[in-house]
Amino acid sequence: MPFQSPKRKVMDAENKLRVLMCLGELGMATAEQLWPFVARLELMEYLPFCVFVDELKKDGAIAVGSHALEGVMYLTEQGEHTLRLFGGRVLPADRKRILEAAPGYAASLSERRQARAAYERAPKDEYRVACTVREGDVPALFLRLATRNAALAHRTAAGFRACAPRLLTLLYTLPFSPRQSGALPLAHTQDDALAMATDGTPALCAYGGPERAACVRLRGEKAEFTVLLLLPDEAAAQSWAKAAFSRESELAAQITAVLAGGEP
Repeated sequence: MPFQSPKRKVMDAENKLRVLMCLGELGMATAEQLWPFVARLELMEYLPFCVFVDELKKDGAIAVGSHALEGVMYLTEQGEHTLRLFGGRVLPADRKRILEAAPGYAASLSERRQARAAYERAPKDEYRVACTVREGDVPALFLRLATRNAALAHRTAAGFRACAPRLLTLLYTLPFSPRQSGALPLAHTQDDALAMATDGTPALCAYGGPERAACVRLRGEKAEFTVLLLLPDEAAAQSWAKAAFSRESELAAQITAVLAGGEP
């Protein structure tokens, strides 16, 4: 009878780090989306997975989104900090499997969200890429990139589906006060809102129900972005647009980093 070495006992702390690493590499996912990824890599059983996810939420390492990210989990700053400090405790073999499998699985999740990117006609020596994430009949996100950086444009067009979860998380977790004074104009159509934002005026767009899309232009060092983001009502859309516009250069740099394949 051949000798079989006993399976290594994995401590709870390491399993929590495995969960954080998986979620961090995917960018965001519901528990129902995260579990098949964890199971495919044979990292742990289902019941412990549920316990660890619940404990990480209570500890503040994982947050659950709202608005168009209802039920979607993502790492908080605390979770990212924990992973940076202690991620090395995850076995190199497990870490390698997670890093190799995550991009393809994240892209499949974005495919279900109908994430698309395509080049648009642009002036000479400039590149434009239009990126869309649809949730049902309306876009949760429309982002237009305008840049002279050919490499950034190519990475955006080729890799948007994989980085869409991280980008949505960045935008939907932007801090904003829901009670800011003043009102932004409400455009009749999405194209009107995009045109107003491109001209430098943040605007809103209605889709028939209480939901509103906030639309802003963000200029950075490497690129200019026109961003249209779906929010649950007019107050949230007004406040988000003002907060995004006030952080123009900072948010543009964060979006650029995500599209280029780095961290925000």
